[in-house]
Amino acid sequence: MKFQILNSVVLVTILILLGCMAKYDLSGTYILFPLILWVVIVSVSSFHVQWNFFLNAVSKGSSTENKIALTFDDGPHPNYTSCVLDLLEKHGAKATFFCIGKKLKKHPEVLQEIHLKGHSIGNHSFSHAYFIDFSEKNKWIREINRTDKEIERVTDKKPRFFRPPFGVTTPHLAKAIRKTGHTVVGWNVRSFDSLKNPHQVVEKVLNETKPGSIILLHDHLPGIIPILEELLSKLRSRNFTFVTIDELIVSEPHESNQV
Repeated sequence: MKFQILNSVVLVTILILLGCMAKYDLSGTYILFPLILWVVIVSVSSFHVQWNFFLNAVSKGSSTENKIALTFDDGPHPNYTSCVLDLLEKHGAKATFFCIGKKLKKHPEVLQEIHLKGHSIGNHSFSHAYFIDFSEKNKWIREINRTDKEIERVTDKKPRFFRPPFGVTTPHLAKAIRKTGHTVVGWNVRSFDSLKNPHQVVEKVLNETKPGSIILLHDHLPGIIPILEELLSKLRSRNFTFVTIDELIVSEPHESNQV
């Protein structure tokens, strides 16, 4: 909806400028200003899934309860994911794993472990290619459907949730999501767990986490183990309860995706 409003505003502005140019003999360069502004707004908005610019995404839950959701992207990893699962079990925590289809195909046993331990599983595209964000609608649909099939093959359940690779959204992705019917999930706490200092990562997450937070982590990174060990203990000491995305947003209202 926001994208459609922007397009309408820019179009009307251009039409007004064209009328002024004809009446007052203004330079044609004035047309460039709304076009440049459109490019800037669209480019910046693409990288902020929380803004709901092209489609509606769930980026936080209710703040009335002390529940939070840990989410792990880019797995499963044959070694690190199992360690993550052990730590979650040790602390009595549930989480949501947004998995890449091609990795699921290589390591279905890890996906089975995630499923059997009661965690939620989401779709994170099949390839997670560097230039996937330039895909058109039908390619997005193929990416999403292929991963759905890999998840269903192991769990007998079609995933409800989808998280865009790199957190980037586009009009083409929005059209694909309208077709596939997934609920798009973002986040409101980004851990930056690729940083070398685990303590800094933990402190950042602790400072930003509030009731209803959705925290972005990655289970394919070696640094996730010391980060998660410290993070789970400290969040637990603040009386947070770790739940899956399903439970966190169970009572949250959702608008239909636009574009």
